[in-house]
Amino acid sequence: MSAPGGGEFFEQFIEDYFAECEEHLSTARRVLLELERLPAADKASALARQELSRSLHTLKGLSGMVGVTSAEHVAHVLEDSLRGIERAGTRFDAGLVDTLLSGVDLLERCVAARRAGGAAPDATTDASAVLASLEELAHSNRSPAGGAVGPAATGGERRAVTYRFAFTPSPELMQRGINVETIRGRLKELGTLLDGRARVVAGGVAFDFSVAVPAGREPDPGWRDDGLEWSAIAPVAPVAPADDSSEGPRRAAPAAASVVRVELGRLDAVMRLVGDLVSTRARLDDALRHSNGRASRSAWDVVEEANALMERQLRQLREGVMRIRLVQVGEVFERLRFAVRDAARESGKQVSVELEGQGTEIDKLVVDRILEPLLHLVRNAVSHGIETAEERLAKGKPAEGRLLLRAAPSGDRILVHVEDDGAGIDVAEVETQARARGLLAPGEALDAASLLDVLCAPGFSTHGGVDRTSGRGVGMDAVRAAVRALAGELTLQTVPGRGTSFAIELPLTLMIIDAVIVEVGRQYYAVPQLVLREILQIETSSVVTFESNEVIHYRGGVLPLLSLSPLFGLPDDRRPSRYVLVIGTAAEPMGILVDRLHGLREIVVQPVVDPLVSVAGIAGATQLGDGKVSLILDSAAVLRLAAMQRQRGEPHVPRRGTAALPQSS
Repeated sequence: MSAPGGGEFFEQFIEDYFAECEEHLSTARRVLLELERLPAADKASALARQELSRSLHTLKGLSGMVGVTSAEHVAHVLEDSLRGIERAGTRFDAGLVDTLLSGVDLLERCVAARRAGGAAPDATTDASAVLASLEELAHSNRSPAGGAVGPAATGGERRAVTYRFAFTPSPELMQRGINVETIRGRLKELGTLLDGRARVVAGGVAFDFSVAVPAGREPDPGWRDDGLEWSAIAPVAPVAPADDSSEGPRRAAPAAASVVRVELGRLDAVMRLVGDLVSTRARLDDALRHSNGRASRSAWDVVEEANALMERQLRQLREGVMRIRLVQVGEVFERLRFAVRDAARESGKQVSVELEGQGTEIDKLVVDRILEPLLHLVRNAVSHGIETAEERLAKGKPAEGRLLLRAAPSGDRILVHVEDDGAGIDVAEVETQARARGLLAPGEALDAASLLDVLCAPGFSTHGGVDRTSGRGVGMDAVRAAVRALAGELTLQTVPGRGTSFAIELPLTLMIIDAVIVEVGRQYYAVPQLVLREILQIETSSVVTFESNEVIHYRGGVLPLLSLSPLFGLPDDRRPSRYVLVIGTAAEPMGILVDRLHGLREIVVQPVVDPLVSVAGIAGATQLGDGKVSLILDSAAVLRLAAMQRQRGEPHVPRRGTAALPQSS
């Protein structure tokens, strides 16, 4: 399909169209979830339906303007479906919302196909089925015989009843000519087919249908002999049309546009330019410090003043660009709601989602890359963590499980938690499976530190079956790999019978940060400024060795020390005087021993993503003003390494590989 007009101007316009579509599709999904929870006659429900109608109408108009006819057609059918639902007074139950969400998904696929230059999906088999279901909703005010069953003909007195049907095919039924299409045809004659889904069962596949049946009609009892079971849901009152003149809260009209959409690629280009400027200014600063003022005093003062001014302006530019790149993590949380809803329906569980810290801001690049790991964690929580309603009631828990998504800033990083109140991880079962696979050495206990390592082993699973929600034990290794590729870390806490919490610690941004440059064993390291509590200068003779660990007196207590030399396999230069970088919390501080300090710098972060060269405790690398390469310490990972060594009673020894790079000039 070719777009009308064409040319550079049109291509710029169609990028705006794609951005508009993302917003309206997100709005449509959010509103549909609201309608599923709201009472039909509630004023908020009427306002939500109006908002949904506006988004669909806008999508239809925009798609027509740019010539995306497939998206225009689907949006038109969705809009007609919404009108049909209003006429029939049908409640937005789970089945109806599923059908409309399928239509929204199809609309998104049409837009994505136009963006990728591919064929429109509305002619495919599954797309045709979705459109057929939406067409039925569009005419849901008429019975199969053509008589009206909605409020217009009944005065609002008659009510539709939603039935849930389950059909299990069998060879015997196939011999009698009864298959899923036969059943689907019967249900369409009975009423309006709202939803149809397949699910995996022991020995085959079963099909679930939701059907809105006009009042006075009932399924034929003989259908039970044909492999069909059903149950009725209580009828609901029709929805009265919204009265624009009625009193009540109204949504504020959108203000004049104060937001400018910027393509992320353009921001990346600006950010790279800022990074180059930071590196150039660092070289200028380094040259000034080593020139010993050989120019005239007046000329030297001008150069120093210009350097200081350039530093301030660069910092302001960097902070401004970073603010543009920051987005609220809530946009990811809203998308996760749908994953939880689908997983709960497929597993037959009741799960509520709670969100905290949706306003926490994080770099757009980090948000985009963290979505897939979070999707796997929430699906896993619903599929394997939270129990069924019957199991929860037997344990004295509420029938409905709770899944909490929480985000909060922590210095220069952000913490994202996925917590459930389910059964927790069966550590004994994990240990049994780990020993069977040789993941634990003979006599090695499965402690909290190694539990996550076992769970993240490729293909590891204690779940013998397979389901559509979370698969067969694959994914946890990919989750941790994706998190580490973002210079983050994944941690786990679980309590049997009470639930499991995964925490993802991520950098706020992956680009430019302030860092203190230190030297250990003739290797440079950068330590992010925000993680430092203070810097101490000590005499080496004041260090006390206690049970293979080094400590110093610190504020009326002791401060455990971590030497980077043995940790990263570097030569240990025992100087009479050294520096200690205090990191960690006030309750559990930790000191990092370094040889020299080289001051505070702005650094451009380059993540180390190649698993062949990545080292625990290193978040990335940067180039200093004199051309030397400096590794960037991951303070959180260093603290975990130290804690693991203390638990095992080990002195500080190298972990994996070496954390030294050649110093280029």
